[in-house]
Amino acid sequence: MGVGMGVGKSKVDNRWRITLPAKARGNLKPGDTVIVEERGNIIILRKVIDPLKIFSETKLYLNNKEMMLKDAAEAKHVYGGLKE
Repeated sequence: MGVGMGVGKSKVDNRWRITLPAKARGNLKPGDTVIVEERGNIIILRKVIDPLKIFSETKLYLNNKEMMLKDAAEAKHVYGGLKE
């Protein structure tokens, strides 16, 4: 894993908090949970991703009974699939 480019500076306050520079916030929102990793002198923040929440937000469901009854190989030809 490579080291990313710096996007700004931040100071640790007297309560050990930091403010992320705007360029480093990405898709973080207030209230999001992050995982903190330490690798030597590098600190990595990762947004916690809840797969069940993502699944429910994308609403992966089928209303087409005909499609539900096809097996995967047959459905690929009927409904299209990735061509390699």
